[in-house]
Amino acid sequence: MKETLIIRLGQSVNDPIHWLISNANETIASGRIDNSLVLEELAEKAQSREVIALFPASKVQLKTVVLPTKYNRKLESALPFMLEEELACELDDVLISIGEPCMLGEKHALQVAVCQRAWFENWLDILKTAELSPTRALPDALLLPQFDDADVTVTALENNWLFRLNAWRIAEVETSWINEFIATLDTQSLAHLSDLEFEYDNAVKKLEHYDLPLAIFTKQLATQPFNMLQGAFQVKKQSKGVWPVWQVPAIAAGIALMFGLVLKAVTAYQLEQKVAVAKAETIEAYQQAFPGSKVRPNLIRRQIQSKLSQVSSGGETGFLFLLHHLTPVFKDVEGFTPETLRFDSKRGELRLRASAKDFQSFNVVKQRLERSALQVEQGSLSNSGNLVVGEIKIKAGS
Repeated sequence: MKETLIIRLGQSVNDPIHWLISNANETIASGRIDNSLVLEELAEKAQSREVIALFPASKVQLKTVVLPTKYNRKLESALPFMLEEELACELDDVLISIGEPCMLGEKHALQVAVCQRAWFENWLDILKTAELSPTRALPDALLLPQFDDADVTVTALENNWLFRLNAWRIAEVETSWINEFIATLDTQSLAHLSDLEFEYDNAVKKLEHYDLPLAIFTKQLATQPFNMLQGAFQVKKQSKGVWPVWQVPAIAAGIALMFGLVLKAVTAYQLEQKVAVAKAETIEAYQQAFPGSKVRPNLIRRQIQSKLSQVSSGGETGFLFLLHHLTPVFKDVEGFTPETLRFDSKRGELRLRASAKDFQSFNVVKQRLERSALQVEQGSLSNSGNLVVGEIKIKAGS
């Protein structure tokens, strides 16, 4: 029976990451790693297993969009504009994943999931660097089970509570806000899958369903088809249908190729030694040029190309120019910590997602950068625990 590795990622790259290995019937192993920097520890566990990535419910909004007619593929390009009034950001900055068509009364509708594109792509890049290739990605709370005798399902993970409010509505609530959120449920019945307590009269404890949150999620995978890996992110499946027809010719060709390789073995060995020396010299030069960067020998060429592309958007609109003005701010503004940096070479724009101790820190950073004759656009700010998180877009002055 095929085994599955589920990886529940955090809101930010610095948050703890939970993982669990299971088959259809039981949990084989589970654990927790500190943050994304040690995500590569799971690469060995992923071998010969299907990898599924779960995202926090707080970072993925599930919406139901009313359509002018029955859903068809031609309507996909219009979806961003149908959602424009509900989104507090630019359309290019969001990723819209398509769920199932449905009905709202007598109107046709479509279930969609919305998240920040840069955040989503950043996590996929981190997983790829750690040699983890998920075949599915979806929000965690969507995998909470639903019960006939309860309107809402809830469980606890870390210091947060995960809610499934209906088939296509989820929420993640910090423990400090749980009572206020529970009050909004009115008299709805609630299926409680955690041994932690909170005050709610209409809660039904499902003792027989108590389990690790990721173990609960695993049991719902077969009944939840939604997958955020769509379009450009879709995992390509290899076709196996033609293999039996070509099996014998392929084996014969393989044998012929093997004999040819044997005849050239001595020359190949000598070339391999030269390649190994050149590769070692390349790795050494890379480490000197980019100290602190992890070297992956099999991907060294791609790593070099990536580093060069990052720093080659030259002139006074390029990455290095903007970073030159941004770096002193990290040192001077206490508690202002960058989480992700993303450079859009087409726009000449550097997007910085950061955390700070208060809202004022973001204002100080904005003022400092504007004094350097830069164009600065500050996005929405929000509380995350004891910190304030937000995004700043920086361009060279016109």
